Amino acid sequence: MGTTSVADDNRILDLFRQDHEVAIETIQSQYGKYLLRIAKGVLQNEQDAEECVNDVLVYLWNKALPEKIISLKAYLSKLVRNRAISALREKKRKKRGGEIVTVSYEELSECIPDPGCLDVDDDNGIKETLDAFLTGLSKENRVIFMKRYWFSLQVSEIAKQLGKNERYVTNKLYAMRQKLKKHLKKKG
Repeated sequence: MGTTSVADDNRILDLFRQDHEVAIETIQSQYGKYLLRIAKGVLQNEQDAEECVNDVLVYLWNKALPEKIISLKAYLSKLVRNRAISALREKKRKKRGGEIVTVSYEELSECIPDPGCLDVDDDNGIKETLDAFLTGLSKENRVIFMKRYWFSLQVSEIAKQLGKNERYVTNKLYAMRQKLKKHLKKKG
């Protein structure tokens, strides 16, 4: 995936709005690997991840896009991640609590206070709150946090990628969850 500009994103969006078949191909070439990585992080299965990305592309094709999209990459990421989580829940429901574990989401949910306590009215408020939290972290901690809670990587995989041991990563994640919990309580 190469870097894309706002002009590239606008061109892709125009292709979608004109029902031009090249739009899907363009999205796949620009963002396909990135979106697949997100879906695979959640679903832990290549075939399910590919199906998830394809579902999102079909959804985009059949649905009128919002009038204004600030970042196509972020919009697509959100759609794929949400679809992957829905697919994971469905799979879990069918297996009645089988081997599929959503540990990273459960970990993170422990540090989120009662939604009524947060002074955040919309998605932008949540984004700003999380951005402020992430900005306060060191680069290494941001990488660990995003790999675990955005890309849903296993602690062992994060440790391997960083050349650290699992205990190091686990301790970092615990400390960041505690810091996030305090940060969110301050915002409340």
